[in-house]
Amino acid sequence: MFIATSALNTAANLLVLFPVFVVHLGGGASTIGVLAAAGGFGALTMRPAASVAIERRGRRWAAMWFLLLLAIGNCLYLPIASLGWPLYAAVAFNGCLNGAVRVALFTMVYPLLPPARAGEAMAIFSLSGQGPASFGALLGELIVHFFGFTGLFLSAAAITFVASALVALVAPDDPAAGSGPHAETASDGAAGAPVASYWELLTGRALAPLWIATVAFSLAISARPNFIAPFAYARGIRSVGVYFTVYGLVAVFVRLNARRFDQIGLDRLLAPALAILGVGVGVVAATGHFAMLELAAVIGGLGHGVAYPALSALVIRNTPLRASGRASTIYTSIGDICAMAGPFGLGMLAHTAGYPAMFCAAGAIGAVGAIVFAAGGGRGDHD
Repeated sequence: MFIATSALNTAANLLVLFPVFVVHLGGGASTIGVLAAAGGFGALTMRPAASVAIERRGRRWAAMWFLLLLAIGNCLYLPIASLGWPLYAAVAFNGCLNGAVRVALFTMVYPLLPPARAGEAMAIFSLSGQGPASFGALLGELIVHFFGFTGLFLSAAAITFVASALVALVAPDDPAAGSGPHAETASDGAAGAPVASYWELLTGRALAPLWIATVAFSLAISARPNFIAPFAYARGIRSVGVYFTVYGLVAVFVRLNARRFDQIGLDRLLAPALAILGVGVGVVAATGHFAMLELAAVIGGLGHGVAYPALSALVIRNTPLRASGRASTIYTSIGDICAMAGPFGLGMLAHTAGYPAMFCAAGAIGAVGAIVFAAGGGRGDHD
């Protein structure tokens, strides 16, 4: 599961250069924002269908086939040579598949985490995301330099296909019951117990504060994959790979030293981590001055390195196992909504007020989210 998820995220991090492809076709910040919104909308509409597939056919079946379709979807960019509806359709199609894949993969993690060390375990597993983030952009720049965007999209497709093949090696699960080493102790009891409704999961006291934190986290980071590359290039910085590498390495270092996450308390860590992340995003506004982009990467990586595993582990810990598909749908759908609304709104702000103002606004969202979560008690954790 770790290797398969790492492969998927390697392909995804190659595509942080997709906005540069859009600029190459003649698009600008607003076009990038609209395309990101189209991808986010596609993912959002597909999440509930992914949950149904998981409940009926199982986690592995859903993840394997959605990954295979996503590999095919990456190839749809190959014949595109101009802005127009084929580009928007390809982005929306890949957004649908990416959304479905991440629901399925996230639910596969639920039964694998040791309950008493969920924060540490999620921090380690999340290296499957931050590890590829540390080298994906640099690798993507090398591929584009030597093989063009055709090579970039073919590479993403090939790596995603490998992820599908790896998921096929995982033991099949029973869609009618919990699976994995902790299935017999699932908090919702027997396999025949009713699954919590979406409304119950959305409004429950244990999960509701976490959804608020998820909104702040997702909006704050939505500026990174969509606007850092064109902003840095406009400021005369010819490579953004260093930013993503430093950001990823700092986050990896934090997560490799995550033994105290659970001892300190995940709910106590989340608000400060969100605030630090917000500062890191805001500092990107100073790009063009000496080492400011690198400083933004260090600060952002530190906040992200703690915030994501803490938030994810709290969601998992407070979700009954048999409701994992639905809780994952909510969790990832919030990210989709923010990935759709965030780049669209931030792109418009960048168009009218400039990139620096946009990055400051994105960072402020993370800081405000931290304040709101802390003011509400931040008690997403049962403990």
